Amino acid sequence: MKLNKVLRFTIGAFFALPVSFFLGSELLASHLSEKVEYELENENLLACGGGGGGNSAAAKKAKKVKKAKVKLSFKKRKLAEAAAAGLPTADLQADVEALEALIAED
Repeated sequence: MKLNKVLRFTIGAFFALPVSFFLGSELLASHLSEKVEYELENENLLACGGGGGGNSAAAKKAKKVKKAKVKLSFKKRKLAEAAAAGLPTADLQADVEALEALIAED
């Protein structure tokens, strides 16, 4: 029984490998030369990182303001906790004012 399976697998591999080599590759494709030409022309672009994109100045500023708003809410919460506990709040108050000024610039 095992010999039968091994024989079938061997015969299948014997026929499948050459067929997949010729039909699965681009040897028979008519656009092989076009693809090679395209890859040669765009070699520099791929080597440099693909052209990038990045954020605009407005997007960077919006992201900065959004982070400042999150920090502001965190600092206000800490300020309220410190005031309730009777701890000094001068440093936290200065941080809150600085963040509010940063947000107000927008």
